[in-house]
Amino acid sequence: MPEGPPSSVPDQTRPPDIATERALERSLKELSDLKYALDQSAIVATTDVHGLITYANDKFCQISKYSREELLGQDHRIINSAYHPKEFIRDLWRTIASGRVWRSEIRNRAKDGSIYWVDTTIVPFMDARGKPYQYIAIRYDITERKAAEERLREQAAFVRLGQMAAVVAHEVKNPLAGLRGALQVIGKRLPAGSPDTAIVGEMVARIDALNRMVQDLLLFARPRQPKMAPVRIAMVVREAVEFIANDPGLKHTPIGVDDGGDPVISADVDLLRPVFLNLLLNAAQAAQNRGGVRVRIHPRQNGVCRITIEDDGPGIAAEIRDRIFQPFFTTKHRGTGLGLPIAKRAVELHGGELLIESPEGGGTTVTVRLPLEERLRARSL
Repeated sequence: MPEGPPSSVPDQTRPPDIATERALERSLKELSDLKYALDQSAIVATTDVHGLITYANDKFCQISKYSREELLGQDHRIINSAYHPKEFIRDLWRTIASGRVWRSEIRNRAKDGSIYWVDTTIVPFMDARGKPYQYIAIRYDITERKAAEERLREQAAFVRLGQMAAVVAHEVKNPLAGLRGALQVIGKRLPAGSPDTAIVGEMVARIDALNRMVQDLLLFARPRQPKMAPVRIAMVVREAVEFIANDPGLKHTPIGVDDGGDPVISADVDLLRPVFLNLLLNAAQAAQNRGGVRVRIHPRQNGVCRITIEDDGPGIAAEIRDRIFQPFFTTKHRGTGLGLPIAKRAVELHGGELLIESPEGGGTTVTVRLPLEERLRARSL
């Protein structure tokens, strides 16, 4: 029987085309190489449409200090530093939910409480209906850059302040001392019971306040290097608490102290004393008639002593959070606006860090991180 014409049905048993197989292998290899390169250079995470983390690369775990198991299934609130206002987060979600790419810089908090900044791009992946079904966040660590920018701004401010402080010291401080002395002489010459005595006393008090402002300015513009010695940090904190307890306007604001075992650190007590006095005074004033203040000295970990001060006050408004460390910025009627900048600079002179958190719900937490003697010695080498 003659053979029929060749069948038009493809032979299903034929091996795949070798060229197609090789092209597929090349594509998979290129995809693997791209993923490897991305993982080596960026912090990468994917989330589902609800924002729950479905993938976290090694760099994400490394910078956040959370294990992969701790991150998966969580949303990014796990690393929220409470720095950005709610509107910032709302804008993020509005943008990606509409299918658009979102880009900005974000300040996050690692598991150990340290702060880091990331330059972030979030890309939505769309389904056939044009709706996002997952998001990929690609971040780059810019913490050092942000710190360098802040140092440059501070250095420029310090130069200007140093010039102004020299003028103030010469033109204001000495005349103030003479004026105060003259008023005291006048006060002593007034007859007993004179109504002018109170006026002279008020003038002396105003001069003293102005003199303290000048002293703060000089201290901020020309700080001295710390003279390190063993210090019981709980003692410094309790001295500040006792001082505030003697203030008639604040004596009813409870301040609790957990000394964390009363650790000894290497520090300059004369520089740290005004730091904790200022921070505790701010906390007590904020919590006045609202609640109390809690101070906790945390056990030393990873070469760092951490002190937190929490208050039950109204918190810090989102619109001024970026300005609280700016010299001369204050929300107080008679504040100089130098208390927090001086405290921050004193802590940094110790090689430490001063952080302030104020979530939307109210209350403020101040964290002072001071390195131990071994780390300070390493920094000076």
